[in-house]
Amino acid sequence: MRNHSNIVKFLTVALLFAMVASACVATPPAAAPAAGEQPAADSGAAAEQPAASGEKVVLRWANIFDATGVEKWQPIVDAFEAKYPNIEISSESTAGSGAAVYPDLLKTSMASGSPPDVFFMWGGSIAQPFIDAGQVMDLGPYYEKFEWNGKFAPWVVDRISYDGKTYGVPFNALGMGFWYRTDIFAENGWTVPTTFAEQEELCGKMKDAGMYCVSLGGKFGWHTMRVLDYFIEHTCGPELHDKLNRLEESWDQQCVIDAYTIFQTWIDNGWVVPDFLTVSPDDSRFPFFAGDAGLVLEGVWYEGVLKNNEQDVANFDFYLPPTDQEPLRFSAFPEQWMIPASAAHPDEAAEFINFITSAETQKQFPDNFANSATVGVNPDCNEWPLSCRWRDIILTATDTHPPTDQAFVKELMDGFFEVQDSIVAKRFTPEEGAALMQQRVEEWQAQQ
Repeated sequence: MRNHSNIVKFLTVALLFAMVASACVATPPAAAPAAGEQPAADSGAAAEQPAASGEKVVLRWANIFDATGVEKWQPIVDAFEAKYPNIEISSESTAGSGAAVYPDLLKTSMASGSPPDVFFMWGGSIAQPFIDAGQVMDLGPYYEKFEWNGKFAPWVVDRISYDGKTYGVPFNALGMGFWYRTDIFAENGWTVPTTFAEQEELCGKMKDAGMYCVSLGGKFGWHTMRVLDYFIEHTCGPELHDKLNRLEESWDQQCVIDAYTIFQTWIDNGWVVPDFLTVSPDDSRFPFFAGDAGLVLEGVWYEGVLKNNEQDVANFDFYLPPTDQEPLRFSAFPEQWMIPASAAHPDEAAEFINFITSAETQKQFPDNFANSATVGVNPDCNEWPLSCRWRDIILTATDTHPPTDQAFVKELMDGFFEVQDSIVAKRFTPEEGAALMQQRVEEWQAQQ
């Protein structure tokens, strides 16, 4: 797998193009040909053995894996290349920044005429600009060819479909909650809270014990967003929270002010690790591992993080943050694979997706697919006990809410992060923050 050289190539193209067309980074570029006009999609099925002519195909695969992730995926890539010797997988990894940087790099590569052949993407509004700009393929023909319908958890497919078309193939189905150290809870006689008042009481007890309650990494905004999303779900409730995300209600209202107030109170109380706005999300784990902070708001993937950092998984557990609302919803989202409309090798890309989402492949490499959206694929519960429990919760959930960065387009998220960070830094009062958030919404709406 040719990783380093292609990362450099990918980023170099992105940076050079950004110098002459920086506006394309902030907003979707001009629409590429519609997905339905692509020859690969119109031709129906991909060949069973792509590149059968013997010509070597280099398939560019964009993802967000870190070095450990790339290493863990190498055996899967090796297995695919052994099955399809005329295809070489070239991994182009952008790790660490989450949705703050990676989507813009993809937009730039597509606008420059040099997109990857297949790429990782989240769902919701993060993926929506690529759909709106005609930059990704409608994968309906491939769903028929590879019989993908019925292969994945239904709510995940719903979240990545738009206007009757499916533009992605599910990778993971993910949920988030508070992770904690069971050994520290046992030593202090603490129990898992079931109400918001008990949650705040627990934070106070942690402070009295010389700990912070929550460790955050505020760089890029999305890690801080998770906690603010929790507060909004608590103060506004499910129905109003959803309407806020759909811009059907004003953000300049009391429940939003209350959520901002709670956030400032937690910071004032010394319940949040200080100076977190400049901390990388990945680095938020260090106070948590050291026992200096009691909680992190992380997802089902965190069991893998614990193992990669040589932590004793037996000392960790998680719970759904109590909201005092019915139903008790948690933040959940899908991850998917997409194919650019201008991909050089769409048939080979679809074959690669089919290989890595097949139950056969995932059961052969279970450590890479503990959070799989593929029905019937379950991790070894002896090896992944927390992931197994998460999987039961996620796949049986009747209602969840998306993280805000999957509900808002990037321009709105910029406003959300602006207000959020200003609330944290106390540049705004909660009332001023709510008013500015609504102002940013109205400014965006006026441009549509």
